[in-house]
Amino acid sequence: MSGVYANGKAYTVDVVIPTFNRPKELRRCLASLDDQTIMPTSVIVVDDSEDDNGPAISRNIGWRKGTSEIIAFTDDDCVPSKEWIQNIILRYERDDAQILEGSITTGQVGAGGTMDPHPKDRWNRFKTANMAYRRDILESLGGFDERYYIHREDTDLAWRAINAGYKITWAPDCVVHHPDRSGVQRIRPRSELLLYYCDEKKYLEVAAAMISVKTIFNGKLKTRRLALRDYQDEHVRPISRLASIKLWTSALTKAILRRFGI
Repeated sequence: MSGVYANGKAYTVDVVIPTFNRPKELRRCLASLDDQTIMPTSVIVVDDSEDDNGPAISRNIGWRKGTSEIIAFTDDDCVPSKEWIQNIILRYERDDAQILEGSITTGQVGAGGTMDPHPKDRWNRFKTANMAYRRDILESLGGFDERYYIHREDTDLAWRAINAGYKITWAPDCVVHHPDRSGVQRIRPRSELLLYYCDEKKYLEVAAAMISVKTIFNGKLKTRRLALRDYQDEHVRPISRLASIKLWTSALTKAILRRFGI
């Protein structure tokens, strides 16, 4: 089903969901998509439970199977709001949007938190729990970089889109609920290094978000810093000692300035 507007144009939406061993949460997600005010054209679920290739590969399989002009991404443990598809279509019709970044709430509905980006952040954002892309943009970018595993492939895609000249529109009215999200930050060295090499200047903001009094004193910051120095595989090389010093010195300065709202 599509939404048809005054300009006569019909917008259709494919929804892509990667899933990994979460049948109960997936059923909850699919139930929310069955209850939309405007139904998506298709809901494409890619089950990675046996192969464990990671969501980048699953999402690429999913969006390439569809035919709609717009592809909306969410996760198997998310619950899109009732008006999610409707508001995505409205945004594309009203704003002539290219890429949408929607709002993500957490915890109990009406009393929980949010995964929305920090007000000062321009680059440390773009979670595919709630993103929508035009199909032609995904095709031009080649989709998600399949070298990523577990995380950061969504931020990488958005950065490459921005660097290619596309615009990402913040759409707080396009809401997805992430009830089980604990807020624990997942760090995989390969993904962090791939994102760093995607755009070193933008990665500075990501590094700054890792710095806090807690991560300094519990040793997590040191672990993350050393991981970028030591890790390498067939996909990525570690950063040099000089690059590491430059990155974390600048990130610490940025974290302090952000802490005081500067």
